[in-house]
Amino acid sequence: MALFLFISSMNSTGLPFPSQNHSLHLRRIHFFSKMFRAFSLFSRSGKPSTIPFKDYYANWFTTLKNSLLPLLHQSLSSPTSPALLSSHLNLLLHHFLSYYDSLDLAVTNDFNNLPYLLYPSWRNSLEKPFLFLGDLHPYIFTNLLRSFLDKENNYDDDFENRVRSVVLDSPWQATMSWKDPSESLIIKIEQIERGLRLMVPDLVDRMKRAQVGFVRRVAEDWVSYKGKKEKIEVGELMKVEMEELVSVFMDANRLRRSIISEIVGALSIYQGALFLEALAQFLIGFKDPVFLREFERCKTPINEEVRSNGF
Repeated sequence: MALFLFISSMNSTGLPFPSQNHSLHLRRIHFFSKMFRAFSLFSRSGKPSTIPFKDYYANWFTTLKNSLLPLLHQSLSSPTSPALLSSHLNLLLHHFLSYYDSLDLAVTNDFNNLPYLLYPSWRNSLEKPFLFLGDLHPYIFTNLLRSFLDKENNYDDDFENRVRSVVLDSPWQATMSWKDPSESLIIKIEQIERGLRLMVPDLVDRMKRAQVGFVRRVAEDWVSYKGKKEKIEVGELMKVEMEELVSVFMDANRLRRSIISEIVGALSIYQGALFLEALAQFLIGFKDPVFLREFERCKTPINEEVRSNGF
């Protein structure tokens, strides 16, 4: 339901942990080692990887859902030291950023991976409308951030009393983290949004120019060779434009990394933790079998209605 509502509205400190948190600290180390091992799938040295990227994504998603998100949620829903919360926040942040690093490694190691990464088969029909150049549209990050602020602005003067009665199991710092956001935070968010409005259209234009260039080269050769397909080296023509296509793809990933990092960097520890928790829940919501089944079921009557109208 939370995912549906969002769609429709479209450091570690290095401080020693207390003894009772020792097991959590060991789990953190285990998570880091798992994430670093993931990079070996796309290592620049040695033999090319034979592991499909979709398998890497499946492992990445499982770690997000079953390990990192529960850790962060536990820190947010119970009294926790700021150091431990910050540590769990950074674990989840690193997990998101490492995913985009892995996307870049996959395409730089082999340009032939680009079509599979731009149009990922491992994304379901509910996810695909939200993709931009292979992954989540950057606007999703700022829209999600805005949803916290917009929700806050809708609270009335009795906000504190009502929240106390509903969210009794959450630390007060987390519950009140979005109350009266600072002017500097609002300015920073507006700066991020303005940057996105400039950079996203530029990426789209670059992708269109690269595609047009490829089609033009194929058409020119087709005319030159009078339609004799065996003389048209489509692969060679594709290589000419491939560098720009790869560059656009990597710049889109760089933009996503930058936006997530800038947002978290501008927020307090509790705000940043809530933002990353919501982003993780948003991704996980796409895999909800009940929600996905309802989405798939609604396609048939829509198509039938369209066909009945002559389209």
